[in-house]
Amino acid sequence: MKTHLTSLHCIFYIYHTFAFSSDGKLNPQEKKTITSFMYRWVGQDQQKTTQIINETLAWSQENIKNINNQIGTMISMAEFLKTQANFNIIKREYFLMDIRNIARSDGQFLDQQKKWHDMLANILGLDIRLSQSSTDDISGAVKKVERRKIGFRR
Repeated sequence: MKTHLTSLHCIFYIYHTFAFSSDGKLNPQEKKTITSFMYRWVGQDQQKTTQIINETLAWSQENIKNINNQIGTMISMAEFLKTQANFNIIKREYFLMDIRNIARSDGQFLDQQKKWHDMLANILGLDIRLSQSSTDDISGAVKKVERRKIGFRR
C-alpha cells in the first residue's frame, strides 16, 4: 500500500533533517519546536500531527541511507513544495521563518544551518539570506545537490 506524499510529510522531513543533519543531534527543544510547528500546519490536530511524524520517520528510516541522501531529499522536497498551488508565498515565508526558529531553538544557529536556510529560500523563490555566501554561491550549491526521487510507500 502506498502513502501519498503530501506537503505535510515534506515539511516535517525538511524540519527534521534541517535540525538533525546540521550537527548530528536532535535535542528536546528542537523536537518540541518542530512538533509545535507541525501541529500548526495540520490545523491543531494532534492525531494527524503524530501520524505525519511517524509515517515520515518510518519512510526516512527505510529510504535514507546517508547524509547525501538526506540533503538531496530535503532539497527535492523543497522543490516539490514550491510546485504546490496551496504553498503560496505567505506559506513559504512562514515555512522559512519556522526554519530559522528551529535553528535558534537549541541556542546555536550554525553556519551550515544558515547556508541550508539560504538554499531553501533560493528554491522557494524568497530573497532572504543569512549566510556569508553570495547569491551565486547559494545557487551553485543548490545546483550541485543530487536530487532524489521522493515518494512514500507502506
